[in-house]
Amino acid sequence: MLARDFDPLIYYEDLSGDAVKSVVEVFNREVEELVGGLARIHYERLLDYLKNPRVTSATLIKDGVVAIYRGLRDEVVLLKDGRRVTLHSSSDAIPSSVERVEGSDSLVAINYSIMGADESRVYIVDVSGKPLYVLEGVVSDFAIKEGALYYVRSYRDVKPPDGRGTPTDRVVKLVNGEERVVWGGGFVGDGESIGIVYSPDLRRALVSVYRGWSRSRLYLVDLDSMSSELLEGGDYSVILAGWGKDYVYIRRKADGMEVVVGGRAFKVDRPIDNAIATGDKLLLVENVSASHRVKVYNLESMELHEPLKGERFTVLSVDGFNGRFLLHRTSFAKSYSLDLVDGSSVTTVDEGVTVKDAATLDLWIEGHDGVKIHGFLISKGGNVKGVILYGYGGFAQSQMPRYTFTYHYLLDLGYAIAIANIRGGGEEGEWWHRAGMLKNKENTFKDFASFARFFKSLGLKVVGFGVSNGGLTVGAVITKWPELLDAAVIGYPVLDMLRYHKLYVGKYWIPEYGDPEDPEMREYLLSYSPYHNIPRDKKLPPTLVYTGIHDDRVHPAHAIKFTVKAKLLGHPVYLRVETRSGHRGAQPQIAILESAYIIAFIEQLLNPQNAKTLPT
Repeated sequence: MLARDFDPLIYYEDLSGDAVKSVVEVFNREVEELVGGLARIHYERLLDYLKNPRVTSATLIKDGVVAIYRGLRDEVVLLKDGRRVTLHSSSDAIPSSVERVEGSDSLVAINYSIMGADESRVYIVDVSGKPLYVLEGVVSDFAIKEGALYYVRSYRDVKPPDGRGTPTDRVVKLVNGEERVVWGGGFVGDGESIGIVYSPDLRRALVSVYRGWSRSRLYLVDLDSMSSELLEGGDYSVILAGWGKDYVYIRRKADGMEVVVGGRAFKVDRPIDNAIATGDKLLLVENVSASHRVKVYNLESMELHEPLKGERFTVLSVDGFNGRFLLHRTSFAKSYSLDLVDGSSVTTVDEGVTVKDAATLDLWIEGHDGVKIHGFLISKGGNVKGVILYGYGGFAQSQMPRYTFTYHYLLDLGYAIAIANIRGGGEEGEWWHRAGMLKNKENTFKDFASFARFFKSLGLKVVGFGVSNGGLTVGAVITKWPELLDAAVIGYPVLDMLRYHKLYVGKYWIPEYGDPEDPEMREYLLSYSPYHNIPRDKKLPPTLVYTGIHDDRVHPAHAIKFTVKAKLLGHPVYLRVETRSGHRGAQPQIAILESAYIIAFIEQLLNPQNAKTLPT
């Protein structure tokens, strides 16, 4: 081992150790002394924003729409004929998603996260709310056939029954309480994941095997014999759209996208972020300048219509059942909308609160290499205390118009919110993603820096904000160009790029970031890894790092080690560790408390006494 590879803080990766317990207590006390009083004031104000619950997940069944409502109280609700019936609720877990069980008109799977962890508890319930199955672990994609329940299980801490490595996925079958693997042992390796859609008669399934976010293989599986046929695979990913009269999927290639219907393929002009097929119809969600456009095709005639025009929104999820579609939408100005699309008609089933007087502008910033980068600027009025600049830039994830109660409150406080659609995301298609992954990762950081320089040139205070992979983005920017930000907020971050693959499910991310065991890639990762590049000759901006001890996706050691090292080098970096949250979130009051500390930190560290005029 080279001296530079030695990690003197590696013992902070043991979350059960006394070192972690002690340092978390010290750092949390420091944050409390710094902003605790102000955070409590913001907490009480933020409670008002949760009095209007928002929908976070929804699915379509024969009897209506089943949706998760998250507010001061979380519950799963059936919306039918203008009525709301509570199907399920839990006081000790976080409802994270709901999906229809294929092969049934009335069964849904409700996924509850325990303390915000990926590890969860899933209830399969009917329209009366009666639980028929209770499953533990990371499971999804359910179908019931001849009394047996099929689903995908992720093996993370424990190896699958076939003995292959972790993390990995398998298709399993549950009969009379006994679970057994029925597909995947010879096809899915460690670090690979599965997506699946079932045929209407449940005789076949289309199964995608993903290695990262840019490579995949596609299999057609017979659910009776469990024999399979490799349809295709290569240096591209697929989006499974479902099954009308035949299977439908999208090829997401670097040179463009193709829709495949059975044996037919046709190109589309814009990136596709989501798709769903039911009966003889196909709904596509196109990405146009980081906003969504919905198109519905007749699969026989390829006749097209657009049910929603003239609005700027994000489609959070789509569902299709018996020839109808359900759209779950949001925007900067509206918390949510649930819309049924039937033919050419659109019916709004339910909608949430509207942010009054919010204006959204499109920005185009020139990057370091002349590439134009899109972004949004949202504000209320011309005078602002500062700009909260959010970026992500990874895993082909598009940053779209989206409501959060944190943004809503910051707008009401007089801040502007800027969303940077930097390379590494999926806003312009797969080529945009690849322009910010592996050895192109520097483009992500430079794009974010271009936005920061633009706002600084206008005399505005700028707070860099990023979560998860976005935490890596902001972490890399403050260690490379600390002068660009007046403050930074980094949540649940990836910061140690030499050991990320050894912590929890980090092996999944090797195709995105590169393998630290590869000497050439290791050099590149080391060149930007925030943990390894904390400067000694420059001062970092005041930075709040926050994480949750139950985050079993991005190990909390990333945040802890970075903060300890920064403190030892004399930087104003602070850490808050929530003991009741994880990567998938927290119960409402805990989520509000986390936001209250973020906002208190911004307010105190920026000391925004005089608002600046936001130029047009």
